[in-house]
Amino acid sequence: MKIRKATESDIKAIIAIDHVAVHDENRIRHIREWVSGDSTIVAVVDDAVVGYAVLEYTFFSQGFISMLIVAESSRCKGVGTALVSHLEEGCKTGKLFTSTNESNEPMQALLQSMSYEPSGVVHNLDDGDPELFYFKKLEANR
Repeated sequence: MKIRKATESDIKAIIAIDHVAVHDENRIRHIREWVSGDSTIVAVVDDAVVGYAVLEYTFFSQGFISMLIVAESSRCKGVGTALVSHLEEGCKTGKLFTSTNESNEPMQALLQSMSYEPSGVVHNLDDGDPELFYFKKLEANR
């Protein structure tokens, strides 16, 4: 597996593995913005994009993983861990945050396995499915 910056030529492959983007024009617009804004990385196996992640600094000026998607056929194979680890290494702040829905148990398990700590809950973003926030303290010298 190789982790690298996403390029314009990856956009179709990113959309194809994103279960929301395949039918949501807003997500497609976001993907294009993330890739053109140089905040997106992809995981590639055998020349195929199998996952992507986005790191932004719009959450109180802290690093924030705003998107992490792994193709269904590539889940539980270390792709999510590799993407998050890569973002941790490149994060410019001493704290890295992310969030996931309460219903997304696989993401919660991934974050727990990587020593992320619960940091709060926001209700009413998705009806009946609160958003759980997590954080990890990174190297102190950032």
